Amino acid sequence: MEIDNVLKTAWIKQLKADWKTANYHYFKDSMRLPNLELSSAEGVLGKWKGSYHRHLSISISLISNYKWEHVQEVLYHEMAHQYVEETLGIRGELPHGEAFKRICLENSIDPTATGNIQSWAEKRKNNSTISSENHKILDKVHKLLALAQSPNEHEAQNAMAKAHEFLLKHNLSLLDVQTKWNYIHKQIGEVGRRNPIKTIISALITRFFFVEAIWTFGYDQHKDQSGQVLEIYGTPENVEMAEYVYDYLQNISEFLWIEHKERKKINGNRHRRSFIYGLLDGFYNKLDGQVIEHKSKKLVWKGDPRLKEFYRRKNPKLVHSSSRYTSSSTDAYNSGITRGRSLVIHKGIHGEGKGKVKLLN
Repeated sequence: MEIDNVLKTAWIKQLKADWKTANYHYFKDSMRLPNLELSSAEGVLGKWKGSYHRHLSISISLISNYKWEHVQEVLYHEMAHQYVEETLGIRGELPHGEAFKRICLENSIDPTATGNIQSWAEKRKNNSTISSENHKILDKVHKLLALAQSPNEHEAQNAMAKAHEFLLKHNLSLLDVQTKWNYIHKQIGEVGRRNPIKTIISALITRFFFVEAIWTFGYDQHKDQSGQVLEIYGTPENVEMAEYVYDYLQNISEFLWIEHKERKKINGNRHRRSFIYGLLDGFYNKLDGQVIEHKSKKLVWKGDPRLKEFYRRKNPKLVHSSSRYTSSSTDAYNSGITRGRSLVIHKGIHGEGKGKVKLLN
């Protein structure tokens, strides 16, 4: 597919912006901006050509066929090469020598983001794949969530509580094992504006589903559109589960608002946000109550220090922000609270659009 020059210019502009951000975050503003180029070389992800050339190139094929977060990984990899040569002054070492590996480790930069595009993409996919042992864990959770579709409210609530307790026990058992665990990060949802509803859901999955999350800059290179996107961190199985819950809560919120509107014969969407705020607050409070029950069983989750370290290395200069929301209707908010307290996460949704919930077989 032929890429027009306007889009190519936009990509170079975005690569420059990302280079400057990474130089500040990971390399203490120690480097000078190189000549950034797009490469049409087949199969090569990116390349740093130092000395008097000072060229850093990124594959057009990579940008055209993969998400921008993949492009950033390759950019950071090539920047690590630039740092080793220009800042540390090491030129005689092998390209992926000890200094390079150390810089990558210190900043959670992928040292393998090089060479053939297909090979790296496959390697990255395998790194994010859930192990067979952990697949069994998720299978059991899915079976419990299938029971949560029961029309009997008590059975449904009990099934979801058991699913969450099972996940808690699994994650607590990981903390007792001293082996190195595989952590990944993934951007979920569309690039766009952050709103209070998405912010509440992201806080909820961080609090109860064993991941770290951050709202970060996102870029859709096909539309040349920038905005914010949610990035989550954790083990592959926890990231998959958190994404699942994030999608579910966005879609079920819209579905239940439409249901509430029809039941109450409400015209328009004026109080939509108030209802959804209440729904999510009610669900949050319900999960918080389960935490108290877990404590009584001596199941206390204090977080995963290794995950926090991985997250901190990827985000060394965190800026915390808060999000406030106001309710336009006390009645709608209270109705949402009531509905949220009885909300259960069913087996399988990945949304088809606003107000639609797709159940998996």
